Amino acid sequence: MNKFIITSIPEYSDEKPVLYNIYIGSKGAYYLHKGKKLKESVDRFLDDVYRGMRNKSCPEYYSKVVDYCNKFPAIHQVSVEVVYNGEPAKLLKKEDALYKTMKRDDLSLNRLDIAPYKPEWMLKDAFQKRCENCLKIGLIDGVRIAFKFCPLCGRLIK
Repeated sequence: MNKFIITSIPEYSDEKPVLYNIYIGSKGAYYLHKGKKLKESVDRFLDDVYRGMRNKSCPEYYSKVVDYCNKFPAIHQVSVEVVYNGEPAKLLKKEDALYKTMKRDDLSLNRLDIAPYKPEWMLKDAFQKRCENCLKIGLIDGVRIAFKFCPLCGRLIK
């Protein structure tokens, strides 16, 4: 539960991860964020920010947002703009490019001194594609070996 009201959530595909801006208040300040599903990710972000405003535990990535909201306590409305909705690898590249341009943007509330958080699930989807038929048995130096993990994708073989 938080004090923020989401004024608008745009259309997006729920099947792929999403990169989005959360505009806080009416002055144009924003935070670039990403998540698996837009609505749940925005709600989690706002809950964390509200927790930080009450001096509870909050991720350090959100410290500028918490400071901004504490500076302007009347802020209660946020709006969401989808920047990209698609494959994890392209989403991470887009986020890196936007982080470079945000260094010149005074309205950005992202902590640019910290590299953006990259969830483990997104890195696996982006850089470690799963194979359809994992190798279960193979030859190494002429010895037949049963693999515990697929040597191609790293998946546990059950």
